[in-house]
Amino acid sequence: MIKFFRKIRQNLLMENKTGKYFKYAIGEILLVIIGILIAVSINGWNEDRKLAIEEQSLLKDLKQEMDLNLKTLEIVIAQHEESFKAAEEMMQLFDDRDAFDKMPVETFWELCGKMETNSTYDPQSGILNSLINSGRLSLFSNKELKYLLASFKEMTIDAFEDTHAIQRERPTLMHQTYLGGYEKKNGEIISYNGKQRYDNEEFRLYTWLYFVVVRTGGLNEERSLKQELEKIISLINQEIKK
Repeated sequence: MIKFFRKIRQNLLMENKTGKYFKYAIGEILLVIIGILIAVSINGWNEDRKLAIEEQSLLKDLKQEMDLNLKTLEIVIAQHEESFKAAEEMMQLFDDRDAFDKMPVETFWELCGKMETNSTYDPQSGILNSLINSGRLSLFSNKELKYLLASFKEMTIDAFEDTHAIQRERPTLMHQTYLGGYEKKNGEIISYNGKQRYDNEEFRLYTWLYFVVVRTGGLNEERSLKQELEKIISLINQEIKK
């Protein structure tokens, strides 16, 4: 096409038709500009397409990670709900001596074990950390999703402050309340009373403070984190379906 215009311009110049010559020269320039714009547009479209493909791939990888984190969190919450339920039973038992006296030592120990269960939560974060550290989180077009992902680590830390408090204090308190059950004679242990914790004031305070009060706050935070995680997964699913 450009050669065609050039040939016309040459003929017009030879025929001394300068007016038409300049018109065709301008037309040739416009064609070149249009060609450049089309090339840039195609290149930009290809680049956008590559970024969109990368975004979809990252979203799918991230969904797998977050799905796993949700399942793990649900298990932890269920264990802590069981712990809280056992603590409530223990508090009722403190007010019912007859029921305690009739309770087999194995049943009492089982109740203690359920109550003192305390699971930490360590979510998978390899893909999310990679996205944040590499700056590729900016590839995601959904602003709300980007904000929730950037805040996920901090939300997790906040949600498990109470659980970590129990984890820090539990070994010492368990040790102290179990020690009182040993019966000694001449400095030697002769027996162990597995139900002695019942009358231990430290054990009663420990049960109420950590496994009722602190656990209640912890469960509320953990359930809130679960809702945020479900929201993240929902937003990811929406973006994948686009």
